[in-house]
Parts: sequence; C-alpha cells; structure tokens
Amino acid sequence: MQIRPHHLLCMGSFVGKGYSDEFTENMCRVITALENGENIILVNGADDICRACPFNNNGICKDKEKVDRYDKAVMDALSLEYGGLYAYGDIGNEVINKICRKDKLSVICGDCEWSELCGRIYQNKLQKF
Repeated sequence: MQIRPHHLLCMGSFVGKGYSDEFTENMCRVITALENGENIILVNGADDICRACPFNNNGICKDKEKVDRYDKAVMDALSLEYGGLYAYGDIGNEVINKICRKDKLSVICGDCEWSELCGRIYQNKLQKF
C-alpha cells in the first residue's frame, strides 16, 4: 500500500469516522489490508487513502501545504525514507514511541480538524501500551 507519512498517524487513531462514507470505507479497506500483512511504501504525495478523499483534486490535496508540513514532521520524527518499505505494526509502535510518548502529536498536526479526537485515542493507547 502506498501511504503518505502523516497518514501513519491517522490510521493509528482511526475509529470509523471520516470526511465521507466513501472515504471511511476506503480507510477501513486500507487498514485491513495492512493489518493482514500488506506492507507500507511511503510516498511523497497522494496515496491509497487519498484516493477516496473528497479533498483530493487529481492527486493534489486541497490542503497541500498543511499536509506536506505534516508529512515532513512525521518523516523527521520517525527518521523514515520515501520509497521505504515498512510493516504496519512496526511503524505503529514507532508512532507511539517517537511521537506520542514524546508529546509531538499536537506539534505535528495540532491544527488538524481531527486532532482532539486523535489525541484522546492516542492517550488511551499510551495507558495500555
């Protein structure tokens, strides 16, 4: 699966809500495929999640500058490489350890409309992790 870096955060806090029914169904499909062993290939730009996003305009996000900033921050925090192949479980652990445990979530994507929900979900994960 082709995944852009900031979507690593989104997938880890996804609870079945999204921008549209089509987007939500697609996100469920992507996460299920990754949980079943498909690997992540990090891409710089639109990915398999963006495919069903109502803000995707021919591969360009309506909020391009914002999501590019999120992507860069995730790449820096996790020391990842575009084109790299990663396992979903491994990368999820890295998100918890290198972003959530270090209180970087709100710094990376605090201006996202989903940030409050994501923050609560990750706080619950930290208590169980």
